[in-house]
Amino acid sequence: MALFSNSQIRIVLTGGGTGGHIFPLLAVADELWELSSKYNIYLKIYYLGPITGPFSFSPDLFENKYIEVVPIKAASFSNTSNPLEIFKAFFNNLRGFFQALWQMWKIMPDAVFSKGGYGSLSVSIVSFLYLIPILIHESDSIPGKTNLLLKNLAKRIAISFEKSALYFPLNKTALVGNPTRKIFFQEYDKNKAFNLLKVNDDLPIILILGGSQGARKINSLILNILPLLVQNYYVIHQCGERNYQEVKQESQFILKGLDIEIASRYKLHSLLSEEEMTAALEITDLVVARSGSGTIFEIAAKGKPAILIPLSTSASGHQLENALEFAKTGGAIILEEENLKSRILLEQINILLNNKEKLKEMALNSRKFSKPEASLKIAQELLNLAKVN
Repeated sequence: MALFSNSQIRIVLTGGGTGGHIFPLLAVADELWELSSKYNIYLKIYYLGPITGPFSFSPDLFENKYIEVVPIKAASFSNTSNPLEIFKAFFNNLRGFFQALWQMWKIMPDAVFSKGGYGSLSVSIVSFLYLIPILIHESDSIPGKTNLLLKNLAKRIAISFEKSALYFPLNKTALVGNPTRKIFFQEYDKNKAFNLLKVNDDLPIILILGGSQGARKINSLILNILPLLVQNYYVIHQCGERNYQEVKQESQFILKGLDIEIASRYKLHSLLSEEEMTAALEITDLVVARSGSGTIFEIAAKGKPAILIPLSTSASGHQLENALEFAKTGGAIILEEENLKSRILLEQINILLNNKEKLKEMALNSRKFSKPEASLKIAQELLNLAKVN
């Protein structure tokens, strides 16, 4: 790394659509800043992509980390069959391509880190046209369409799950895990966490996660058994911003007849901030969640046992494949949502939370699955690509 001394390097981050694309970019950016300080590199970092998903609840997400944001239009084709919507998506992506062509010419970075998702396509293609080296990262066991399109344009490919290596050229692919923010590997003060989340340590705690978009099926399953859950547990429930008002009204109605102290054990959040998520994972006894790659690796970073409910409509069934990879280690059990009933979920929660030895074993297996150096490895490779360029 000494050869980077006094260098000036520009890195572009791209991706987008959901938190699963955005948060790993931030994790890699943190490592890039640390390396730049350590090796006396003059570093400029940019984000080029759509300002959707996490930007809606935290618009300063990148600026707070000294990353310059350059909005690029992008749209997904996969969420609609409406011809008008498809035409609008095509027009937005075409517009985004020309935006990327101009902005990348102005920045002319030394390397590009593409996290996948529809938000990364235009920037990555333009990078290839400008002969800028690209490192792409695939989060899931079954790659998304964008990364499959970009695999021959990329200089390096990083993957989270061993299975996805089957889809990429082996000579430029490395298994590194999913870039996870450092805060999830650090111990969070438990007393502070209890105070922040307004729970106590007198009962087990269940953390319900539906990803940054929320999960209506999981919300429904939890609401059906909510009176029974709060009799024995604290429930911290991240339901998703678009579902918040609906879940709030339903939960208030469901809990109305219960003792106030018991009803107050239910803690509803639209979204959890980075600190709240870290605190919740620190003190929870069991996580019930979808199986997006980001969620799995954050659970593993904190070494928590989990019940995973993969999204049945996820592209190519990648959430089920992710869950199977994690469950193989013994850190989680899988409940497939297609025929899942609330009583089955309640039964599994009770079985696990009443078996301390099983929970302890699952927690150890969960932590073994984590990849603490994923962000660092990607950051180092980006600097290597930038220097070669």
